[in-house]
Amino acid sequence: MSICEKQEKCPFFNDKLENMPSIAKVLKQKFCMIEKEQCARYMVASAGLPVPASLFPHQPDMARSLIANR
Repeated sequence: MSICEKQEKCPFFNDKLENMPSIAKVLKQKFCMIEKEQCARYMVASAGLPVPASLFPHQPDMARSLIANR
């Protein structure tokens, strides 16, 4: 468990996505500061794929689907 090194460029972490969930602050704490490996955006980026703007950290099932269908 560690702080995500992708924070600087992450649109979610930097509040650049449309339709940011009201629980964004909680999601940032959990996924960006503690459990980066569980973050759907991190998973997709680490697989070398472009991260869809509609993908939020708490959607690992969608991330796995994107990775499996590459």
